[in-house]
Amino acid sequence: MVEFEKNGMPTVTMTSDGFETDARATARGLGLKQIALAMLSSPLTNLSPQDTRREAANSFSSIVEGLTRELKPTLAEDKPALETLRFAGADRYEAVEEMNRFFLRNGWGDGFPLVPPTLEKVERMLAGTTRSPKGIVAALEPGMGEATVEKIAINAVMAGCLPEHMPVIVAAVEAMSDFRFNMRSVACSTCPHAPILIINGPIAKELNINSGKGALGPGAQSFANTVIGRAIRLIIMNIGLAYVGELDMDTIGSPNKYSMCLAENEAKNPWEPYHVERGFDKDTSTVTVFGVESQIEVTDLRSYTPEHVLQSYAGTANGAGACSVSAWLQGNRIWQNFLLICPEHAKIIADHGWSKRDAKEFLYHNARIEWRYLKYGNALDPARIVPSWRWLLNAPEDTLVPVSGGPEWFHIAVVGGPVGKSAYLTGVGEPVTVEIKK
Repeated sequence: MVEFEKNGMPTVTMTSDGFETDARATARGLGLKQIALAMLSSPLTNLSPQDTRREAANSFSSIVEGLTRELKPTLAEDKPALETLRFAGADRYEAVEEMNRFFLRNGWGDGFPLVPPTLEKVERMLAGTTRSPKGIVAALEPGMGEATVEKIAINAVMAGCLPEHMPVIVAAVEAMSDFRFNMRSVACSTCPHAPILIINGPIAKELNINSGKGALGPGAQSFANTVIGRAIRLIIMNIGLAYVGELDMDTIGSPNKYSMCLAENEAKNPWEPYHVERGFDKDTSTVTVFGVESQIEVTDLRSYTPEHVLQSYAGTANGAGACSVSAWLQGNRIWQNFLLICPEHAKIIADHGWSKRDAKEFLYHNARIEWRYLKYGNALDPARIVPSWRWLLNAPEDTLVPVSGGPEWFHIAVVGGPVGKSAYLTGVGEPVTVEIKK
């Protein structure tokens, strides 16, 4: 709509209560200051065909008004330069409290106390990278904010990061700007999407990024994991402008959105490390970003053959509510999945001579779901099913269909401590891996 308006063609954007602020913020982020809206009373979800037609008919007058009322689109103004804010109190503690209250009122925080990004702290953070402070790493969706090294450093300070964490964070921002990551869906969706960072190579040990017990949990052992992941969330909010209710339209939310960062347990990995599989040298430090929709535990304390272990994963992967289960049927959506396999499960699979490719092939052929669950639910639009699968529209409802577009849509990293408990991450987009450069 914005591109049409910029080229002089009038448009009306149809939206509903609860999404008006989001629509206007999206237009601003794409460079348009004003936009004509036709307001619906419902977002057109979970409606019968009759109710959908009634909503469409009721919106007709507002559509006509939007197309005929004079509206002079004006390009959005340039974003203001960084400014220095000052906070006072009876002592420094009170000043910090006032700063946190102010930041929270403006939506700049994640709900936890922020470290004050003073000039001195930001300068120390910038010393952790050789990049120029004014250098632009990415135009970060959805708000198309300029992610300069300096702005990244400010958010890293607020998250509690150390200067040596900066190269990881900068590389992660670079990776998130890759179109394969699908940043707009990760940041804007009504799903609880969140990026996970998977660190490989020497830097994981250098920074003490946890790859074992509780790698995605709290505690001193996951300090680096926590603050690096938290910095990414603050960057998505304060640079990408994805604030809840304004661009970020998450329906319920998830604690995953606070922080998701870990290292692969390369010492316990019986296969090649994940970044080597992606084409990097073993001694190269990398960060992989992947958009997570949901995280499901895979518990198997009994099996001792690859087939039986992987059946536990296959049974976990066929959840009808995950968007990735049906996304592959619509052709234009590449929503892949990630397996965080514990060392115990990985050893069983590898000791029997199975490669990661073998495991992925097994999952693709065994993770199946009855057509009825996709036909009547999920986010599947029958009109958008790819031609080669349209036969499903007339197939028996108990027909078994895959939950992914192919074996390569499953990614595997070895993570965690002892005992057979792993995690299956349903996703959005593709993983993107980049080298971490200081």
